[in-house]
Amino acid sequence: MTHAGEGTRKRAADSGRVEAFSDGVFAIALTLLVLDLHAPAARGGFTHTLLHQWPAYLAYLAAFLNISAIWIHHHDLFTRVRVVDVRLICANLLLLLVASLFPWPAAVISAAVRDGTRTDQIAANLLYAAVGFLVPLAWMNIYRYLARNPALLTEATDAGYLRHAIGRASVSVVVYPIAASLSFVEPVIAVVAYALVPVFFIGTLLYPRDSAGAASG
Repeated sequence: MTHAGEGTRKRAADSGRVEAFSDGVFAIALTLLVLDLHAPAARGGFTHTLLHQWPAYLAYLAAFLNISAIWIHHHDLFTRVRVVDVRLICANLLLLLVASLFPWPAAVISAAVRDGTRTDQIAANLLYAAVGFLVPLAWMNIYRYLARNPALLTEATDAGYLRHAIGRASVSVVVYPIAASLSFVEPVIAVVAYALVPVFFIGTLLYPRDSAGAASG
């Protein structure tokens, strides 16, 4: 009789293929962002139009940084993943789904800046925050699954990394609603907050406070 754990190991595969596929998705998502940066159309008013649209460029930067932060932390995580199974692949696909959504709210913010009212800009910011809110949920889904299945990891000590990662990801669950509330004061301030969140989480990898590493937002 085959035990469940043995069956899982037999169905497990090397993580390299999953990481390569994920890298492709991140690259496409980053490329799609730039497609919504439009050249000025008003003759003789290029400078004015460019300056007027600067919040749209900030939204692009925020989305670029968010996708980049997810990609960097994804790479950091998968250096600790030895093999993958079907459930981990599905959890990873959920994270990729969320990451690939970022070009959409970034485009909505750009449209709201160009042609929308203040109410439109607030709505666009709330949409961005909703997508950002899904990121830590997707991360925690992966981390908790790996914590329950340490055989997928390269080392048993990486379980400590996962506990630390879940705590770090939880920060974003609180941060995004707070950032979204700033849009009611000034929509641009909320966009600045959206750009600062991924900068913080990238910094947790660049300057880790301990050997456990850092988690993504």
